[in-house]
Amino acid sequence: MAIPRVIHLIWLGPRLPALAWLAIQTLLARAQAEQVVLHGDAQALHDDPLVANLLRNPQFALDLSAPDLSALPVGLSTKLDELMIRLQSPAAQADLLRLQILWQSGGVYVDTDVIALQSFAPLWPLEGVAGLEHVCLPAAVVHSRSPLKWARAGALMGLREVIRRSPRAAGHFRAVEQLFDEACNNAVLGFAPRSPVVLRLLERIAGMPMSQALQLYELGPRLLEAETHNQSIPGLTLLPPAVFFPLAPEICGAVLRPRPSGQPVQPQPQSLLVHLYDSVLARQLGQTINAQWLLGPGRNSWLAVWVEPWLPELAQLVGEA
Repeated sequence: MAIPRVIHLIWLGPRLPALAWLAIQTLLARAQAEQVVLHGDAQALHDDPLVANLLRNPQFALDLSAPDLSALPVGLSTKLDELMIRLQSPAAQADLLRLQILWQSGGVYVDTDVIALQSFAPLWPLEGVAGLEHVCLPAAVVHSRSPLKWARAGALMGLREVIRRSPRAAGHFRAVEQLFDEACNNAVLGFAPRSPVVLRLLERIAGMPMSQALQLYELGPRLLEAETHNQSIPGLTLLPPAVFFPLAPEICGAVLRPRPSGQPVQPQPQSLLVHLYDSVLARQLGQTINAQWLLGPGRNSWLAVWVEPWLPELAQLVGEA
């Protein structure tokens, strides 16, 4: 069974950030999906100017309802409901919610800090899809007591830090990316409805001790690593980093700078989107990526090149708000 041509995003809050609005605009224009759905938990989203603008597009929908999990075993759905109540972090809530949405409806989930570059046509025929990213600390290292593994991870973090400061960080990192481990990231996740893989992931979550479930990354990347060991499995194809994560963590700060002369607009030919790691960008920039930055100091950035068609409309919407 193939992935439905529907894209899901989640925003748990009353106001949609400018970067998320731009992300959705790129998805509507480039991904060739039948529908893009924003899932939220705040009625105030209806009155948000950016959401109201998106609702003018017939391919966009706002869904504030909870996923229908009635097809899950009763005990499982009860445990997941109890866990959702206990989760305090919006990021952890979104980790669980995306799996529930994909179980119910299928489609491709993407974080709100992605920029679509081209059609998602290669994804739709698959049963399930996720992406690998280049990392220094995969689960095998985090849970290891080996001094050698930790020394290697430290050396890689040092190398990555040196590269990220370079004006041509993206190109320099690509030259050494084979040194880094590849691990799952759940920022992009697609499945057919009621996928057995999603069911197993939900069962893994329900079987976790609460202390583990409440830890950072345990319901996201670490969960996928435990299920796949960072290898494709039946029902879930793991794509190489270039497809979803062409700019690795920390290296993604390159999008804040002007695009170097001669650097292609698309990081690599197979890159369907770019995940921006917005928390990393905010730390490196010293502020969140908001409309004021995008329309001001960031206007000549690599990021602005990707979203240029929508910046005039964003300026108008911000001015009207």
